[in-house]
Amino acid sequence: MVEFTTETGTRVKVWVDSEGEIEPQSRAQLNEMGKLPFIHEHIAVMSDVHLGQGAVIGSVLPAKNAVVPNIVGVDIGCGISAYRTNVTRGELGERIRERGDTAESFWRDWEYGVRGDVPTGFDSHKTKSDWDGYDTEFRAASLRPLMEQKARYQLGTLGGGNHFIEAQVDADERVWFMVHSGSRHTGLRIASHYDEQAERLLDRTGVKYPSKLGYLPSEDELFHDYLHDMEWAVEFALENRWRMLERAYANFLMLCDEGRVPSDDDLRNVVRGDGINIHHNFARRETHFGEEVVVHRKGATSARRGEIGIIPGSMGTPSYIVKGRGSAESFESCSHGSGRVMSRRQAKKTIQQGDFEKSLRHTFTRASRGYVDEAPQSYKDVGEIIRRQAGLVEVAHKLTPIITVKGDSGASVD
Repeated sequence: MVEFTTETGTRVKVWVDSEGEIEPQSRAQLNEMGKLPFIHEHIAVMSDVHLGQGAVIGSVLPAKNAVVPNIVGVDIGCGISAYRTNVTRGELGERIRERGDTAESFWRDWEYGVRGDVPTGFDSHKTKSDWDGYDTEFRAASLRPLMEQKARYQLGTLGGGNHFIEAQVDADERVWFMVHSGSRHTGLRIASHYDEQAERLLDRTGVKYPSKLGYLPSEDELFHDYLHDMEWAVEFALENRWRMLERAYANFLMLCDEGRVPSDDDLRNVVRGDGINIHHNFARRETHFGEEVVVHRKGATSARRGEIGIIPGSMGTPSYIVKGRGSAESFESCSHGSGRVMSRRQAKKTIQQGDFEKSLRHTFTRASRGYVDEAPQSYKDVGEIIRRQAGLVEVAHKLTPIITVKGDSGASVD
């Protein structure tokens, strides 16, 4: 771990081996974050640290009596869900051979079925969804039409960017399914609305604040409004992932058992009963170092002692199911992924198609130019990321990818 002090005296702890691993732009962004007047103890930064919009991705910032919408970010509640099946790869192979099929054609059929059930990129469902969460009313009146106009059509949709649906296998040869997605366009609009309200409030009262880090003090009603609407977006994102995870598993069962699939209720009970579903873009009231604070996690996962978490690699690389160690210094947090080493623009310019295809050759994933910026070459080594946070989590399962389903990288939240 590396420790340093920002220009304004805020302590920062980063789970890397040397300061050279923190890119200059991220260091500058941490200096801006350090100007916030209500930071409790220090800022914790995870081993997948990289530049973000407004705040460093991989950061954990505890705030006394304030919330900063742009630290949570625009994809509120973004996170990962996973489900471990009872089918081993060997058993699956036998079933495939009995039908005279191949593993590649099996997984291509699975991908085709998933894409038919789960819209990706900018696509949405054609009909409205039902969900108890739609009974909630946003505190921000201007956001309320989004329930009908966007949310009801986007529940159970993937988006683009680094979001994915993936089939994997663990060391015991058990097949897993994993989903990475968030709160879609509605979460973006909630974030943008309250970020704008925070800046307006501070400008109106003459309070200076760091660049792109307008905040809402707890004595203002907007503080409570944001937390209410943000928490709705977190629940929407959780439900969004559950629905996609269920469709991923249902299509697998359809192919494995020749059409014998449990009822929707049974499928829901099985997947949600044994599955994992966690988020890594959120703010939550917690107690640390003797004080209740609002902990902002931007690209960071809660890792209380014994708590199950998920740290995915990039497309084509391993992912990890982990157990938290409850580290006080990290505010009981760990990384949320492997972290980028090059921007999307740089990746699109520099990664050659042949190299992209080679990096996915051990999987059945298509190397589409529509998401070349998600190629493994554009991310850090997830194995190193795991090693650097050995004091924060222990590994329960290492998952190797079989096939990844993604949307066009041009679509991240809308």
